[in-house]
Amino acid sequence: MGFLGQVNWESTCAEAEAHFIRLLQFNTTNPPGNELPAAEYLAEVLRKEGLEPEVFTSAAGRGNMVCRLKGTGEKAPLLLNGHLDVVPVEESQWKYPPFAGTKAEGYIWGRGAVDMKQMVAMSLMTMILAKRGGAKLKRDLIFAAVADEEAGGAFGAGWLVANHPDQLKAEYGLGEMGGFSMSMAGKTFYPVQVAEKGICWVRITATGEPGHGSIPNPESAPIKLARALRKLGHIKLPQHNTPVVETFLKRLSQNQPFPNSLVLKLLLKPSLSSFILEKLFPDPGLAATFWAMLRNTANPTVLRAGEKTNVVPSIAVAEVDGRLLPGQTKESFLAELREIIGPDLQVEVLNELKPTTADPNDPILDQIAKLVDKHDPGAVVVPNMVPGFTDATHYSKLGVKCFGFSPMKLNPEDNFKSLFHGHNERIPVAGFHFGVRLLAELVEVLSS
Repeated sequence: MGFLGQVNWESTCAEAEAHFIRLLQFNTTNPPGNELPAAEYLAEVLRKEGLEPEVFTSAAGRGNMVCRLKGTGEKAPLLLNGHLDVVPVEESQWKYPPFAGTKAEGYIWGRGAVDMKQMVAMSLMTMILAKRGGAKLKRDLIFAAVADEEAGGAFGAGWLVANHPDQLKAEYGLGEMGGFSMSMAGKTFYPVQVAEKGICWVRITATGEPGHGSIPNPESAPIKLARALRKLGHIKLPQHNTPVVETFLKRLSQNQPFPNSLVLKLLLKPSLSSFILEKLFPDPGLAATFWAMLRNTANPTVLRAGEKTNVVPSIAVAEVDGRLLPGQTKESFLAELREIIGPDLQVEVLNELKPTTADPNDPILDQIAKLVDKHDPGAVVVPNMVPGFTDATHYSKLGVKCFGFSPMKLNPEDNFKSLFHGHNERIPVAGFHFGVRLLAELVEVLSS
């Protein structure tokens, strides 16, 4: 028996929308985060419904809320997870204030509208509906709203996994970076994240003789570093096809007209993929995304050298954001990096998170596909790998099978990639309501 039989979806979506807007009004920019007020708000809402949430404080101002609705235990728990922190904003570039939760022009605007307070609000509403419905679920339903995902999760999911693992152990986890609609050649797809790349952030240091700025030295530390970084920008790391990406591209291909269908399949051929992505893809942003799905990447992001214009420094440093495909290791990535920059520069690993992957043929994708087709007939669900990382990297250590599915229906003119961390982050009101219902129905199916 399910818990949604008597639900009035109009009033339910309005209730979820009010919580969503309130969450957007908490400024949880990380750093510093200050997620505790938002976590306490969620806990208070759930207590009023007769649930017993707990708020865990990992550091001053860093709040994590976990709530469990007990089931019969016939199935292992289901985890709904979302993070409360958001990335910084350039407020002058926004049409509406980023922390006002403005509803205008058919959208809800605010930092976190897509990443990922909409999933937090939808998960909150699902917990409320499950409690009000009174049905005995076959599995415990866990809702975790955590701090610090944008900085790696040390005060959020990572801290909870290390200090309170029993609060989070589950068979499945539903989180971010999937479930949004995207269009290709008139066909609508809903990618579901089943894998994500790991990280290997490194510091590259070049050394050389210091000297006076009036005397050029082709072997100075800044010149050595510049040569290495130029190589990183122009020489391609080797292609590594992964099962998830193979499945993703093949399913896209099966649902595309010629020549798109052929081009997508040919991306799996290392001898052709570079030419296709550089010369044949009309959308540079999409080409860059496919590129990152087929290779480890090494992207220089921070540069430091010298303090005075007329002094040649003896040390020049770059920090490089390295991302690893599933199946790749820190050692294999560093070997690829060395092959490009040479043996003479010092390379130090700053941070490492292993890639995560779930089964792209897990039965949960069939359940998702059925519900997506119900609410958006003809749309196709495809397993996907994201180039970034999420809190799935922490939950997977507990054996949780993590899938990125925070459903939202975007308008055809919306671009998920530009909304994610971008100016004027927003979600269509109707697209949010779509997600509220779809997530609740999926949880009902999985818990029955």
